[in-house]
Formats: sequence, C-alpha cells, structure tokens
Amino acid sequence: MSEQSAADVPEVIRFRRWLLPAAALAAVLVLLVAVAMAWSAPERPSAARPAAELTPVPTAAGTPTPSAAPTPSGSVRPAVTPTPARTVRPTRPPAPARSSSGPTRRPSTTTTTRKPACTPAGVVDVVQVFTDGVVKVADRTDGEWTDQLCPGERIRVFWATYSRTSDGGAKLYQSQVRYLDRSQPTWTMRLALSGHCGDSWYVVAGNATIPQTLKPGVVPFGGGKLNWETGGGC
Repeated sequence: MSEQSAADVPEVIRFRRWLLPAAALAAVLVLLVAVAMAWSAPERPSAARPAAELTPVPTAAGTPTPSAAPTPSGSVRPAVTPTPARTVRPTRPPAPARSSSGPTRRPSTTTTTRKPACTPAGVVDVVQVFTDGVVKVADRTDGEWTDQLCPGERIRVFWATYSRTSDGGAKLYQSQVRYLDRSQPTWTMRLALSGHCGDSWYVVAGNATIPQTLKPGVVPFGGGKLNWETGGGC
C-alpha cells in the first residue's frame, strides 16, 4: 500500500464516525418537522350525518278523540271539529193493532131526527065575538089547548072594515094590525065602521094582505078569518 492510501484511511474512519450521528439527527429533525406540521394544520370537520329536521306539528283545533290513529311525524294533522251532542227523544211505542177477528158492525141505516120542543103553529081564538063594535082575541098560551104558542113565536092579527060602493063592491074604510105573543097574548079590538048601509068587517089572523077595494060578491082573506060580517042589507 502506498503512503497516500495509508494516510487516507484515518480520514475515512473519522467520516464514518460522524455519518451515523448526523443521519440520526436528520431523521429526528424530519420527525419533529412532521409532528410540527401535523400539530399546526387546521382540524377538518368530520363528515357527520346531517340531523333530520323536525317539522313543527301545528296544534289541531279541538280535542282529538281517544280512538284517533297516531299521525306520522312531519305531516299536518287535520283539524277535528267537535260534534254537538244529539238529543235522543224517547220513541213512542206503536199502538197495538186492532183485532179484526170480531164481528163487523154494519152502519145504522135509520136516521134519528130530533123533533123541536115546540112546533111554531100557534092558534088565535075569538074570546069575545063582535059586540057593539068590540071583538076580543087571544092566542093559546094557557096549556089547556093544543097548538100552543111556542116561546119566541108571534102571530099577526088585524081587523079591517069596508064601506059599500055604488057598483056593489066595497072599499077599505079603516084597519089595524098587531102581533100576539107570550108577553101579549090577548087583544081587545074596537072596530071603526062608516055607519052606512052595507058595511062589512073582518077579524083575521095571518099574513094576508089587506086589499084597498073589494069586487062585488068577493069575500077576502080566505080561511084566516076569525070573525066577520060581509055586509048585510039595510
């Protein structure tokens, strides 16, 4: 070996002695730099799952009935309107059906007519015949005769006198009319006569008309006359 090569050997050994500590120091420095960078780097937010947003449930109008089904979260419950209480009326039991097994009654064919308590057919009688121009009449209200005057019934009664005319007829001289009833059952009438020959007079009950003149031979008033004189000769 040459002298130069022998001289270089201690230098190589010295270089290798410092190489290992220098490498270890460099490794330590690199590690420290890496730790420092990791420590100073901002913390990244972790990718957490977003929480589900809860939809507020509005308060339902009215109080839901206990039997209502639960509403899923996130949906709006329909408003519940309270139902007014109904008044239950008691039902009337049906009337029992009439039995038709009994005998059927035939309607009566006879008609009962109620007769009035009194028939308006009162009669007037002559109580005093013509005497000196006076005649008295009365209706039947004493209860002894038939055809009594009914309550509220009244009968028209009149007298009429006639004087003879030249042609043989007569003309009305005077007359008077009254009504008899239960409160005034009698009438004493005084007939007025002309005083001439052939005068005639009539006392009548009923609704006959009093004629103003009479033809020769005619006797008026039919069957309503109570007392009369057709005009005698002088």
